[in-house]
Amino acid sequence: MKKVIGLFICILLIQNAAVAQTVYDDSYEENPNYIQGNKYLQSSQYSSAINEFKKAIRVNSNDISALIGLSNAYNLRAVYYNNTVKDTAKAISDLKSALFFVKYYAGDTAGAISASSVDAIRKNLSTLETSSKQNITAEGRISTAKSARIKGEFAAAAYDYYQIINDSTYKAQANSGLGDIYKIFNRPEKAISFYKEALRINPDDNDVHLKLARTYEQVNDFNSSLNEYSYALDSSNDKEDILSSLERIWQKKVDESPKDAEAHANLGVIYQKEKRYQEAMKEYMQAEQLNPANINTKINIGTLYQEQKKYDSALNTYNSILQSQPKNTKVLVYKAECLKALKKNEEAVAIYKTALNLEPSDSSIKAALFELLKDTMSTDDVLDFLYKNVQNSPMDADSYYELAYELHKAGKLDDAIVYYNQTIKLNKKKIDAYINLSQVYRQKNNYQEAYNIINTAKSIAPDNELVKKQFDITAADFSASNYNTASNALQSGDYQKAITEYSKINPPTVDSLIGIAAAYQYLGNNINAIENYKKAMELDSKNADIPFYIASLYANSGDDEKARQYLEIALSKNPSNSQAKELSDYLAQKQAADYLTQAVNMYDSGKYKESIPLFDKIINLSPDNGNAYYYRALAYDGINSYQKAISDYKSALKYSPDMIIAYYSLGVDYDAIENYQSAKENYRKFVELYNSDDDFKAYAKQRIEEIK
Repeated sequence: MKKVIGLFICILLIQNAAVAQTVYDDSYEENPNYIQGNKYLQSSQYSSAINEFKKAIRVNSNDISALIGLSNAYNLRAVYYNNTVKDTAKAISDLKSALFFVKYYAGDTAGAISASSVDAIRKNLSTLETSSKQNITAEGRISTAKSARIKGEFAAAAYDYYQIINDSTYKAQANSGLGDIYKIFNRPEKAISFYKEALRINPDDNDVHLKLARTYEQVNDFNSSLNEYSYALDSSNDKEDILSSLERIWQKKVDESPKDAEAHANLGVIYQKEKRYQEAMKEYMQAEQLNPANINTKINIGTLYQEQKKYDSALNTYNSILQSQPKNTKVLVYKAECLKALKKNEEAVAIYKTALNLEPSDSSIKAALFELLKDTMSTDDVLDFLYKNVQNSPMDADSYYELAYELHKAGKLDDAIVYYNQTIKLNKKKIDAYINLSQVYRQKNNYQEAYNIINTAKSIAPDNELVKKQFDITAADFSASNYNTASNALQSGDYQKAITEYSKINPPTVDSLIGIAAAYQYLGNNINAIENYKKAMELDSKNADIPFYIASLYANSGDDEKARQYLEIALSKNPSNSQAKELSDYLAQKQAADYLTQAVNMYDSGKYKESIPLFDKIINLSPDNGNAYYYRALAYDGINSYQKAISDYKSALKYSPDMIIAYYSLGVDYDAIENYQSAKENYRKFVELYNSDDDFKAYAKQRIEEIK
């Protein structure tokens, strides 16, 4: 008897799990992995339970009991991660895995699972995603899914893929990702459906074609697999692996049907692509023996000789085919190629022309014929030939490109521009046309248009190495041209033009931003000048001149505080910058003067004690400011702090020897502390130096006499 456990429900991941009603199925012989999984689950060994239930599902992917057990294990482990370990990220991953298995993986059997149980898990997941500020946009989901796959959390990744499976941007990626995961979970039939949907959205995705081919092979759908492998072979870099797969399939077909001529021929093609020429010829001969009427086998034999440079044998084979099919253009072209390789150019030209008469719009034949002819033709004859090609094939982009290229080589640049543009009009992905057209404009010194063209090519083919190289060269030329124009405009006083030209340099450089800032500075627009200097500073943080320029502009604008900030940066990068030092000294003196005015006003209003901190600031800014010492001494006198006052009067005389009144003040303060000898000495100096006959001088003389 198999005991089917109901889905556990954990409300908000904080209550204990409750077991839903149990269901029994008496007809089922229990899977040992399922039994062991339940034992682990009951003893709270959730990770071990997950592993066992997964094994049970691998035995029977439709085992609803194992799926419910697996979901329960993930659900309960999520509770453990969230409540005990406090690892919200792991809890979220496990809830996603739980939902995936009971909502998506279960498929048609999902009806046996309580919808309310699934909703409970979903609500818990939503609560955690919200509280942890998870990015649940389509972009966030695709990123989270990729990260989960890297960690091996495939079920959680699948859940996120399902959430964006209808998003227009990520629909193809989501389907491809789900195909990968279902294949990992040994559900190839599901994987195929998702891969097919991904290819419906993006039919040129070679990687998905290859995945689909391998999955078809896994389910023994060899015809479908061959189609996908053949498609992938044309554009894949992993050709050896694909050829190996194709060889395996065709060899199996040959083994199963030894008299199948097509199977032998196709196996021969694979051997030929692998350069196993003897084995290829053996298979072709077997195919021809089984079906002598098959022309394709004969053509394959010819190409095998041709690939081995056995041109005479190849020609004999092609001639035998042409006897019965004289209008077979493919064989005519192969024959012409052999004749060209044997240096029989006139015969090759004649064969190419025969083929071209049969297929006048075939650009590859035209190109081959042109390559053969142009070495023996004059420039005018080549151009005339190509002009006729364009007239005969007005919708063939390659014909226009060949003509534009030859006009370009001949130095007829204006005509080349016309035909390169027509090429692009007919084929917007013809990257060579963009590259060459950009070169033409560079030759004409039209760097703006050259840059525009190659920038368009870069947007179409961002990984193309030739485009990258041409873009770098063109961008450098464009910038140099703009620099010259802008610099000349700046020097000639046309500042607005300088700004316009410097602004064309993209991305901006330190020099272009400094140029723009200088132009704005000349125009008196300090705000824009500062803004551009700051941008330049971001690009070159080691440049000591830029912060000095910014400081100067702030100083001119009256914002001394910001000016001092940037001067500090400038001097930290270059302490010997004399201009920065001068401006710094000027701003310090200016600030000291402002403080002095405020402090003196405060002193005059009788706020002696309050004025002293301001005098302190002044002296810190300007340690040799005699006036600051003198007025601070007066303030100290105001609060009867005579010793400090005496010290400041002496400093005032040290830095301002002509401040004679300080001697008088010293005499008064020494009198106050009863140091009469020092008082008399300072009164005498005052009388000697003081030129006015006023009350100060009279009092000083009086005290000199009294002290005697």
